[in-house]
Amino acid sequence: MLFFAGFALGCLCILGMIICRDFGHLNVGKAFVAVLFTGAMFLLQPMLPEWLSKIARDIYTMVPALFWLLCQLAFAYRPKIFSLAGAIALYSFIPPAIANHIGISNQLYTEWVFLAWVLPSYCEYLLIIMGLWTVITNWSDDLVESSRQLRSAVMVGVGLSVLFVIVPMNTGWVGVWLPYLSVCVISLVCSFFLLHGRKGVLFGHVHGDLQDESSVKASPERIDISESNEVKSLHTLMESGFYRTEHLTLKQLADSLGLPEYKTRALINQTLGYRNFNDYINRLRIEEACMRLQQEPDTAILNISLDVGYRTLSSFNRAFKELTGLSPSQYRQQQTKTAH
Repeated sequence: MLFFAGFALGCLCILGMIICRDFGHLNVGKAFVAVLFTGAMFLLQPMLPEWLSKIARDIYTMVPALFWLLCQLAFAYRPKIFSLAGAIALYSFIPPAIANHIGISNQLYTEWVFLAWVLPSYCEYLLIIMGLWTVITNWSDDLVESSRQLRSAVMVGVGLSVLFVIVPMNTGWVGVWLPYLSVCVISLVCSFFLLHGRKGVLFGHVHGDLQDESSVKASPERIDISESNEVKSLHTLMESGFYRTEHLTLKQLADSLGLPEYKTRALINQTLGYRNFNDYINRLRIEEACMRLQQEPDTAILNISLDVGYRTLSSFNRAFKELTGLSPSQYRQQQTKTAH
């Protein structure tokens, strides 16, 4: 067990240095480092004096919450940190930490024990499931094929590793060696991918900005794709207004182009530089909406939002503000003042 702990700790340190060097300026990089730090506390906790051991235990109970946060930042199209799930994440580690220091034992079953120990442990499982669900639900919209494969593999591996750490701690069903071994394996996997320069695997969605076309750049994995028939077909289809289709999916677009999904992903990613399908479609819709807001001052904003493909005004407002920095009404007012 000591060998596994030492080896895993070394892997975590190397991985942490790589993340800090390459991604320390990103929120997702900071979240990943926090996950690694909690993993290190789990490994060190049995070797620390009692007063430090309590603190280390408080820290490593944050692993499921940080894993959920990491999945949100790395994979969610619109990360929802300040939400019910965020509150569950806080609840999963704050009550046990308080109970640990004020002496509420988890050996006696009372209402306080249930609230301070039992319920938070259920929340830990829920957070792991929600984190993996974020990976799955946003999988199809990722346009970078290697990113789809490698990020999913790594994050599912991290999720399973977290699960193998939490289950033994809460149930005692398996030997104490399994969590240490699982940390070793996932640390090696992550280190392998990042040391081989796969910087696009875990980090960074590219969001378009209507006010700066040059800010949309192609993927680092870009290859030379000429103005082929496929590219022309894509432009022709979108110019006909296909992007206005409600609930438009990559599969629908691929079927309309007569191409496999993987080739359609490459077409959008490598010729236009988008890493996410929703970013591409939203940009086209909002560009048309901007034009109509200027040219049709008497048309209701709701009608424009429905015409360009949004089912609700709230989803249109959210996408519009993400790309322009203004609400549709503010944008229309600004354009009216400029015209006068």
